[in-house]
Amino acid sequence: MASFTLRPSDRSEFDSLLGDLTSKFPGAHVEAAHNDIWGSYRVDVSCDAPWEGDLLAYINGQHGNCPRT
Repeated sequence: MASFTLRPSDRSEFDSLLGDLTSKFPGAHVEAAHNDIWGSYRVDVSCDAPWEGDLLAYINGQHGNCPRT
């Protein structure tokens, strides 16, 4: 199982990440929250095998500079 909390730097990256995750990984569990006033963005995503490797490769390739835990 792969599980990440991503913290996009702005609304544009938040929207892109959220849209891509829900379309490319329909079996993943995605939760997102944002506050535009405070500039706070969070995307939680988890995914079971066999998609965990693809999810990690996608995040590293497309959003590698996005802070995560």
